[in-house]
Amino acid sequence: MDIPVYLFTGFLDSGKTTFIQETLEDERFNSGERILLLVCEEGEEEYDLSTYPHKNVYLEVLDQQSVTTKELQSLQKKYKAQRIVVETNGMQLVGDLYTKFPEGWVVAQEVMFADSTTFMTYNANMRNLVMDKLVGAQMVVFNRLEKGQDTMPFHKIARAANRRIDILYDYTDGTTAFDDVEDPLPFDIN
Repeated sequence: MDIPVYLFTGFLDSGKTTFIQETLEDERFNSGERILLLVCEEGEEEYDLSTYPHKNVYLEVLDQQSVTTKELQSLQKKYKAQRIVVETNGMQLVGDLYTKFPEGWVVAQEVMFADSTTFMTYNANMRNLVMDKLVGAQMVVFNRLEKGQDTMPFHKIARAANRRIDILYDYTDGTTAFDDVEDPLPFDIN
């Protein structure tokens, strides 16, 4: 039986924990399945399991670099997990974690979170880590943007890494907007 895995990637303080907390509080996602929450990076925010509509969420803190396939299998078995949610460590390669997934673990979704105030610095200084997260993600959320801020630099980096990625801009005023820049075709249709 396949076990769906939901990965949330990004660097420290990019909003991963807050998003996962809100997702696990939502009855549409947390509808009674046994969920194993694997945390590979502990930031300032903490999980509050008492707010979840169903109490079958089991949190385990792991070292992403040293975790083994056998350890992941035994955690799944221990909690009889039907779903896996992973908060990755931004300083580690996501691809390395994929190679440790037990047979039957299938990535259902990978979302990257990026703090727009620090993203360009990370991209300039640790481009391989930024690209590692963008390449496999179905969506990137650039948060903490000011209304009217130029989003083209974020768009270009995300599209250079992954042509199919959905891009969401999350503004400090509480609004969000999907990227609607139409990329030019790589050929002349005329």
